Amino acid sequence: MREEDMDRSQGQNKGNSFETPLKLLKKALNAPVTVKLKDGQEYKGILNNYDPTMNIVLDDSVQVDDNGNALVSFGKILIRGNNILYIAVGESPAKSAK
Repeated sequence: MREEDMDRSQGQNKGNSFETPLKLLKKALNAPVTVKLKDGQEYKGILNNYDPTMNIVLDDSVQVDDNGNALVSFGKILIRGNNILYIAVGESPAKSAK
């Protein structure tokens, strides 16, 4: 194994901005997030908790449409990690339904 690869595998990234997804989720606790699921559904809420398999708990969650408009308000929800396509941190809250 090259020295560069060994450093990266030991968490020493020598100035690179490389972080694992779980470290990013830890930094995002209690922050607003947008979660896109593999089936196309999208949720916005406050990241309350997560586990090593990326199951996440959102507080004040809202399902939104493609334009960011609120469809359904759920409150606290659990999203199973294997259904998640991506998580965007620091997204703005859902627009209210008119």
